[in-house]
Amino acid sequence: MNRDQARHAAALERKALRSGHWGYWRHTPLPTGLPGTDGWCRDIRSSYANDLYAVLVRPIDTAWGLMHHCAIRTVSSLEPPWRDKQRIKNELFGREYTALEVMPPAAELVDEADMYHMWIMPPGRSLPFSLNDQRHERQPA
Repeated sequence: MNRDQARHAAALERKALRSGHWGYWRHTPLPTGLPGTDGWCRDIRSSYANDLYAVLVRPIDTAWGLMHHCAIRTVSSLEPPWRDKQRIKNELFGREYTALEVMPPAAELVDEADMYHMWIMPPGRSLPFSLNDQRHERQPA
């Protein structure tokens, strides 16, 4: 992408952020992974894009069940605000799902691109803690 295209894309992103109108999600199945990649990108099986965000989705079989790793980015490398990550989770997976962001130990840190990650938990799974104290029993410290 040349400089003019990048400026134009950034202007469209700012407009979409202000208006809240991201356009429709376009889905692309990737049954053999993301072409020309290695590492975890080989395991990506679908992508979604609208006028603001692109989301790569990688299914992961875990001890908790099937989770979905989502890698989120914009053309201009904008960091998505929390409300946008919540909206992405709701629109692509559903309002009833729980998603996690992870701050890994330094030895596991991967910081090679302005990409933001969340993991969607399996249906019916929840965390043993919440901001809503009524959802879970409190344990004494």
